[in-house]
Amino acid sequence: MQILKWEKSREKFSDLEFGRRLTVYFGVVLFIAFTFVFVHAAYAGFVNYIFINTNYYYIYEYGYVAPLILFVPFPLLITVAGLQKLLNYKNERTFLLAVKVMFVAIPLYFIFSIICSFYIEANLKNHGYTYCSWYKYSPTRSPDVWLKNSELCLKVHHYVVSDVEEWFEWHNEQGIEPQLDELKAFIAKKNQEQGR
Repeated sequence: MQILKWEKSREKFSDLEFGRRLTVYFGVVLFIAFTFVFVHAAYAGFVNYIFINTNYYYIYEYGYVAPLILFVPFPLLITVAGLQKLLNYKNERTFLLAVKVMFVAIPLYFIFSIICSFYIEANLKNHGYTYCSWYKYSPTRSPDVWLKNSELCLKVHHYVVSDVEEWFEWHNEQGIEPQLDELKAFIAKKNQEQGR
């Protein structure tokens, strides 16, 4: 069974009005970009969140990034449909297939996002990480934060969270284990700079 049917169209691309041709060109470029964005995001999701680097002292968790791989067929099929139009082939079936793929991908994405979140959480716990709610920007919208050393989970105000995140990121990049006294001094300094 052939998934994509390449059948010549009676309507030639060169006969279309300029606005429609421009839309097809722009659409092809846009959906090629979408395909690369989804592939890159899924790759980053797997590398950073599924396959955890246990050398890090601070990890934030996004369980919904890796399953973005499920959306790759949609922009890919839309790109193929655009190319079919450019090359004077019928593209209605390819568009219909892209819509069908999205109807399957959306529920699968939500299911796999939940599964990934549970997997990542279990994996972090197995590697000795502790959940820290104090370093979240918002209880509902920001990623979960996990620390290798639970003593480093200090109560801070929301206006210092981004500074603390940068502080931990710097330690991750340098491979230097963060110390509790250094963190307390850093937070006190940031509080003083904020006038609190």
